[in-house]
Amino acid sequence: MGIESYKDYTVRGFAKQLADGSFEAFGTVQKDHLVLEASEPLGSYATFNLAVAAGIAWAKAWIEDQL
Repeated sequence: MGIESYKDYTVRGFAKQLADGSFEAFGTVQKDHLVLEASEPLGSYATFNLAVAAGIAWAKAWIEDQL
């Protein structure tokens, strides 16, 4: 899991390893310890780090869409 602060929110990227060795990405957006939004699966990536980065990027884009 990766965690970053972004514009008064906490964004998290998650990676779940799949049977084929790839990693499925997910993201969440939090504010004041409450989860505001959580993604559906965002696709599969070759590495854990790429999947986590995709989850964080999704969360930041969600925030931008709300502003």
